[in-house]
Amino acid sequence: TTSHVPSHTTSHVPSTHLSSLSPSPKPTSSTVSCVAYYEQDFRYGSYDRVVYDESLDQFVTLQDVGEGDAQGRREQGGNKLSNILRNSFIPESVPPSYYTYVFYRLIQRYISSILSVLGTQSLLLSLGIKTHGNMGKGAVLNWVLKDCLGKVVRMLWASKMSRKFDPDAKRWRFRSSLLYSAGNLMEIVTYIYPPLFLLLATGANCMKQISMLTSSSTRSALYQSFKSPEKENIGDITAKGEAQISVVDLLGMASGIFITGIVGTSVSRVMLVFLILQATEILTMYKQIRAVTFKTLNFERLWSIASGYIRGEGTVGPKVAADRERIFLPPQHLCRRAIAFGSLGRARLKPEEIVVLMEVFKGEKYLLVVGEDVKNMRRNRQRRRRRRKAARRLWREDNGGSGEGEEECIVENAMEDCHIVLHADATNRDIVKSTLALAALRRELGKECEEGLEEGCMIVEKRRTIDSIDIIKKAKEEADMKFENFVQEMEGKGWDMTKFMFGTVSMRNVWPRETSEDE
Repeated sequence: TTSHVPSHTTSHVPSTHLSSLSPSPKPTSSTVSCVAYYEQDFRYGSYDRVVYDESLDQFVTLQDVGEGDAQGRREQGGNKLSNILRNSFIPESVPPSYYTYVFYRLIQRYISSILSVLGTQSLLLSLGIKTHGNMGKGAVLNWVLKDCLGKVVRMLWASKMSRKFDPDAKRWRFRSSLLYSAGNLMEIVTYIYPPLFLLLATGANCMKQISMLTSSSTRSALYQSFKSPEKENIGDITAKGEAQISVVDLLGMASGIFITGIVGTSVSRVMLVFLILQATEILTMYKQIRAVTFKTLNFERLWSIASGYIRGEGTVGPKVAADRERIFLPPQHLCRRAIAFGSLGRARLKPEEIVVLMEVFKGEKYLLVVGEDVKNMRRNRQRRRRRRKAARRLWREDNGGSGEGEEECIVENAMEDCHIVLHADATNRDIVKSTLALAALRRELGKECEEGLEEGCMIVEKRRTIDSIDIIKKAKEEADMKFENFVQEMEGKGWDMTKFMFGTVSMRNVWPRETSEDE
């Protein structure tokens, strides 16, 4: 017998575009109920059992339905607050010596901050502010408050964004220069509106603190791209880079003193010179980042190459990939890691469908699931409506009233409505292989959606896993067949396939699977 396809999922889809299930034993209710599935979030250290909610037609954690899971709580290893604090301030995968280093570093910085306050007070008092009684203390307090708020913003930015820097170093380095430019502009504006000095100076300091943190966090990754493959010379590259900057900074300060003498105190002249120099600086930063060529893959580079490889276009080397990368704009929608990876509860999924997937992906550390993202349904549908309206408007402008421009958006939506579910034990190698399988699956979903649109079916994109088992099997088999050749071609083009810049795919799932002898 074959697994039953629910009628409500197929009523609007032409039978010619539905993938039938291959003959397999129909899972019994006892088989489904005896299997336990768990959702593990590495970011917050949570480990919760997921159960099927019939009213939602999807899997949810026991916390979502108001129940506790004793085993999950024991696996957490502490309360949620401690995990949040740890993930906000402690990096991943560091040796024990790191904690000793941080202990003494924090003491040193604490004392240094005290000395900085004393130094700031001395500088202001030396300017004669002390002759105005308590005004001197007020000026010192305002100045220190400005710096304190900047440090707080820097801390919050680090805890929120730190994991995004390594996988996307080039884009964040360029963004840091834009933030620093915004800080410079706010400082210039203080000259135009002196009564708003504290507000503008605080805003400028916050922008610069965020910029300096982002810049320092991405600098190491950029320097790594210049490292010699024969020897470890990253220290030499870093030291020489700082020496170069020191010389240029001295020359820049001398030139700044000379220019200010020429410009004088005219607001219009100051703003004109600032805008010219700032535009030049942003342009040179763009050229600087564009020159960086990584030989390690992040997900954006991996998806761009893997999807082309599945389409028969072959692979490309690091230089070609670097030329294609976006620096200012965010990655294309389907290139984003958050779109490609998710949990069992992200799409509508019945227990019987999971059992079939377990059979298809037996021994693998990933699954492919087809269906709309119901966890972010409202936001996704709003975004899709805006995209369709924009596409329809552009098409009408170019084609005199035709509204066919939205068909491309419908196909892209169909390709988006699938994702990878990683097992908690999945490695970077599994991520590469699952990305190949996802590229094949998206290609097939897009192809079937295009065929459906030709027959006038506008909701062929509304599929789920049970409708797509055949193409899921086909995508998995294609990834199995092409994976080793893909890795060899990538290594031949100069990519380092032993190290990756994927970051942490924090949301994983746990399910029973067969382990190989190598594990």
